Amino acid sequence: MWCLVAATTAFGAADGAFAPLFNGKELSGWMMPTGKPPAFAVADGILETRVPNGSDIFTTAWYGNYVLRFEYLLSKVGNSGVLIRCDPKNPWGTGVEVQLLAPWTPHRDDLHCTGSLYGYVAVTNRPDETTGIWHRMEIRCDRNTVEVSVDGKLTTRADTLAVKALNAKLLSGAIGFQSNHSKQGEFAQFRKIELRDLDREPDYVLAGFSHADERFRVQAREAAVALGPVMIVPLVRTMEGESVMARSVARQALFDITAAASAPQADAAVRDAASRALREALDTKPSAPTAGYVTWLLGMLRK
Repeated sequence: MWCLVAATTAFGAADGAFAPLFNGKELSGWMMPTGKPPAFAVADGILETRVPNGSDIFTTAWYGNYVLRFEYLLSKVGNSGVLIRCDPKNPWGTGVEVQLLAPWTPHRDDLHCTGSLYGYVAVTNRPDETTGIWHRMEIRCDRNTVEVSVDGKLTTRADTLAVKALNAKLLSGAIGFQSNHSKQGEFAQFRKIELRDLDREPDYVLAGFSHADERFRVQAREAAVALGPVMIVPLVRTMEGESVMARSVARQALFDITAAASAPQADAAVRDAASRALREALDTKPSAPTAGYVTWLLGMLRK
């Protein structure tokens, strides 16, 4: 389920904008579960893991659809990974690891090398695995599509609906980095960790209303509700569209946003914003059925 905590982060920037997930100074916004030695530390703007098999590190916020980009450097026997859409309580059971692996091991086939969805989807374009230098990785989680690029070249593309083992994975979750899974003295380093949160972009969210898989339609509706009154006018326009499926999702999202704004504990500013947006939607002269529904919603806010 899409986590509303993501709506409280700094990703209210313009569509297409990236925002830092790591400030280069300390670990605000990140957590290391207890039970293992802390494996990550910050030095000179770099997030580094040296402790073998220590605690992995995860964002405190959860994300569903996004573009994650960062730079990484592996030591000669470096072994780490990026966990996507996972619950830190059971990261490999709930999410997927994008592998980061130095080319030393004899087990580095295309299903387990850098850029693969470890054990699930092999790379189709083997990336440069040179150690001791910085590489740039980009991971795009776009509903049922996951793409991994290394140094600007597409390495892996997966359709999660086509891979049976991925069907039960979470649609949203924390982003994590795996601790040093090599011997003492080896390491992995990360810097310039940035995220574009697609679920904060109205056009992207609305496109999900027509997805063939109900789970992604629900996810898109929850993202629209999390965005709040700013979505009201676009949702009313969607109710005037040709897609019966999208109209139905938009109708429910409008109700959910208005219900949240009319709740006794709702902030007065949110209530006012919802009222203004509903009146603005009426000014667009929607069809009689849509106008009647919007008018009814306005009545909820006046009670």
